[in-house]
Amino acid sequence: MTDAASPLVAVVEDDAPSRAALGRLLFASGFEAALFSSAEAFIDAPPDRSPLCLILDVQLGGISGIDLQHRLRAAGSVVPIIVITALVDESLRNRAERTGCTAFLRKPFSAAALLGIIAGIARDPAPKGDCTKVQ
Repeated sequence: MTDAASPLVAVVEDDAPSRAALGRLLFASGFEAALFSSAEAFIDAPPDRSPLCLILDVQLGGISGIDLQHRLRAAGSVVPIIVITALVDESLRNRAERTGCTAFLRKPFSAAALLGIIAGIARDPAPKGDCTKVQ
């Protein structure tokens, strides 16, 4: 079990092996992870405390990651969002950017790239209003 003071990172990823791998990576890197299999699960039972950031897959059964991002922003959430996707679609990246993502990673991405983004958020969690394309 992680220390209650460990930064919390929420992950919404419908692929169970990917979700578990992200959880292990975060735990090994000193973070607590709140893992969700769908946008609906995140909405129905959000983390018990505000996360440092949200890692959000685009393709989810039901509500898409981009739609969840839009809902969160419309509700006033400023939690930094790292959008992840296997899709190669510039219009998708543009939609994520317009809704205020912090970073956009194309799968497969390196653990170092993801952890670098999270480290940057930990240093300065204020939303930047732009979406950095890392890969």
